[in-house]
Amino acid sequence: ALALLFATAASREMIADRLSLAIEAETAMKLASEPMLAAIRLQWWVEAIQKASGDSVPLMGRLLGHLDRGSLASTDLVAQMELWQDRLSISPEDAPNAMGDCWANCFVALLPAQEHAARQVGRALVDPDARIGDEALGLLATAEGRWLWIIGMLVRHRRRSGASHDDPLMAWRMLGWRFGFRRPSSPTTNR
Repeated sequence: ALALLFATAASREMIADRLSLAIEAETAMKLASEPMLAAIRLQWWVEAIQKASGDSVPLMGRLLGHLDRGSLASTDLVAQMELWQDRLSISPEDAPNAMGDCWANCFVALLPAQEHAARQVGRALVDPDARIGDEALGLLATAEGRWLWIIGMLVRHRRRSGASHDDPLMAWRMLGWRFGFRRPSSPTTNR
């Protein structure tokens, strides 16, 4: 959520809602005791988007607002949900990177001008062997991609420092990355 503070004001709400939809899809996959239950939950979202219904669900209400304003197309949201639906049909043994590919493709849909860099961050978010190159982070350090740049920086920080998910200084680190403060020996904050 803090990474969205680095998004441009005009796109922040739409990015937040698209990422929330991705989290809903990921949650459906993780919570379901069997694949059919996940498929039902994912299909509910697809049908709600296609029929422009389900506004009693707060996220769906916000997505419908984007659709009404024309800032999003329902086909884009359905395509996003299809990433997770397709993942259901693949066994984890056949496609061990399927989760990373879902997030990679989701980030590419949100930042198509930086496809290669967005793909690297999406995969690295969930795959401990995936790496984010310096060049990719440099491309994301623009105003449009800074939100994804900070996610990439957080992934790098967690891996390089072995930091846990509850780093008490993380907000300060993010501010330092944003405004260029760094320790002289810290290569992870170079832009």
